Amino acid sequence: MNAGKAFLSILKESGVDRIFMVSGTDYASFIEAKVEDPNLPEFEIVPHEITAISTAIGYALGNKLGVVAVHTTPGTANALGGIMGAYTSRIPLLVIAGRSPYTEKGYNASRNLRIHWTQEARDQGELVRQYTKYDFEIRMPDQIPAVLSRAIQIMMSEPRGPVYIILPREVSTEEVKEVMKIPMDYYEPAPSPEKVSKAKEMLENSERPVIITWRAGRRKEWFNSLKRFAEKHNIPVLNYTGEVLNYPSNGDMALDKFDLKKADLLIVVEAEVPYFPKKTDIDIPIIKVDVEPSYSYIPYYGFRCDLCIQSTPSNFFDLISIKPKNYEEIRELRIKQEEHKKQEIERLRDVKPIHPKYLSYEIGNIASNYGFTIFNEYQFNPRYAKLNEYGSYFADLSVGYLGLMLGAGVGYKIATNRDVIITTGDGSFIFGVPEAFYFIASKYPVMVVIFDNGGWLASAEAVNEVFPEGLAKAKRYYPGAGFERRFEIGKTVEAFHGYYELVEDPWEIRSALIRGIEKVRKENKISVIQVIVDKVR
Repeated sequence: MNAGKAFLSILKESGVDRIFMVSGTDYASFIEAKVEDPNLPEFEIVPHEITAISTAIGYALGNKLGVVAVHTTPGTANALGGIMGAYTSRIPLLVIAGRSPYTEKGYNASRNLRIHWTQEARDQGELVRQYTKYDFEIRMPDQIPAVLSRAIQIMMSEPRGPVYIILPREVSTEEVKEVMKIPMDYYEPAPSPEKVSKAKEMLENSERPVIITWRAGRRKEWFNSLKRFAEKHNIPVLNYTGEVLNYPSNGDMALDKFDLKKADLLIVVEAEVPYFPKKTDIDIPIIKVDVEPSYSYIPYYGFRCDLCIQSTPSNFFDLISIKPKNYEEIRELRIKQEEHKKQEIERLRDVKPIHPKYLSYEIGNIASNYGFTIFNEYQFNPRYAKLNEYGSYFADLSVGYLGLMLGAGVGYKIATNRDVIITTGDGSFIFGVPEAFYFIASKYPVMVVIFDNGGWLASAEAVNEVFPEGLAKAKRYYPGAGFERRFEIGKTVEAFHGYYELVEDPWEIRSALIRGIEKVRKENKISVIQVIVDKVR
């Protein structure tokens, strides 16, 4: 067999069943091997690297092995935003890249195109090295078993993240003998008895502890462990919806807000930024529970950590048992917050332009009633939704590279066969390369809801924050301000035989969402609902 087939065979043996691919001149050996042996991993062709890598990310979030193959340096450059997101959000991902051929003559795989000279880099791995756990260029076919086995071990071990493997064309076409995966088990951290004892002591001496998290719901066992711990000991959870759903929104310990100055202990779980020091001055003990609590990849980082515990959340929480804290204070605060949200929704029900909070409320109801998972990028507010099950909500990734949720929602559907609603701003919808998204989503239809505020809200908020009395705020001058024309950006889905609807009145929202869902489920079509919303959060 050739080395390309050996490469794919190792992936298959390792549990890889699908590769999201933007094929260039690199993968002739893969294509030949797949035709020869249809049992090798499936190739899911995606016509842009942003969509390909985001679909692989969604596939990984669905508890599958996410693998993407890109074309040499240009493909790597296009995929870099997704690699950054996977790294900072600790999502396991195998990125395969070709390399310009080494040779100019003498091999069938030698350089035969102008780009084979111009696309060569002095150090191709350097392009991604700040945002990968491991990178390696395979130089000989007999390296393949060790390199792939180790790459998968590293990407799946906590903290999880992306790895980057380069396979030159000449190497991929060489003949090899039968190869086998090398056993390399994954690993993850657990707390020492001394750390557990100290944490228990601090919790027992605390009257108002609070859990702050951002992605403690990344794995199902973490989600369940946090839920048991919080409810058994009556400890409220802030950011019950963060980058993922960390705790059920209808749970007794789910709080939207809590004055941290009234807390006497913070338990920070899988959250690199637990609060904003500029706005909140914290002078209470902090226990940090994290698979990598120092966040060493962040150059400047000044958050205190009185007790740092390198552990998965489940490995820590399952070892702690203390006397339950006062429940009445939490219950009263939760009732007030829920009543406030109900009143707010009633007030916004007939407001036009549509308020994003009201649109979030309607989407949340529909998603819950019809069993959809929400992939959110930007303006959907999860506090107004019914999100109670593990895996029912995912938000934009930590690094803030927008445009990933379109593909990620499709990848999650492929992995889980669960229907998906993707909520996105008008800008992040464009960043997601809609036509490439439509190409893959036409096989695996999802529904998209565009929160179209006709401008760059983040830019306006930055102006208000940095220059509160400045000229730009007074003139409302910022990129995207004053748009009077409306662009039906979602209408392009019709070119891919999808369904499109524009919504401007709040009373139209629910029926439009239901029509969109029916198009997905009954007619197997992509559905895009573009909603005109107010320029507020």
